[in-house]
Amino acid sequence: MTNLQTLFIVLGVIAAAAVVLAFALPFLKRRGVDMGRLIDQTKNALGTVDKTVGLLRPFLSEIKSVGIFDTILDAARVGVENAEQLYKTHKLTGDERKAAARQYILDTMKLTGIAITPEVMRIIDGAIEAEVFELGFAKTSDLLIPATTSEDAAPVEG
Repeated sequence: MTNLQTLFIVLGVIAAAAVVLAFALPFLKRRGVDMGRLIDQTKNALGTVDKTVGLLRPFLSEIKSVGIFDTILDAARVGVENAEQLYKTHKLTGDERKAAARQYILDTMKLTGIAITPEVMRIIDGAIEAEVFELGFAKTSDLLIPATTSEDAAPVEG
């Protein structure tokens, strides 16, 4: 199995998990599951995975595709956050956000000399979707933490 195939498998698993979570979280909330606790446990587990990947990174740095993948993920995080900020300040419409995030990633790829292939574009689109999902998940987890007093309860802008 090539490194590119491994990357596609990883992206497929991430996309599948995102879809499952998009449907499972509302279902579990309706069933009375303590979502705040569940989210905290998930964050702890992801923190552990992140530390593990951090330990493995020196061994993976020699694989060129891992570096490309990391560049895409880092650029997707910044690009999505930037596009969301521009949307909130009314400089982008809702429909323009994905295009702005994609353009940021493509500019980053061009700057770092990474060739844009159809496979790379699929990875970029998957990374954008994952970051958008994570951004929405972070907002949702903030909403689930109850305010202690009525003064603390501020309306959430979305």
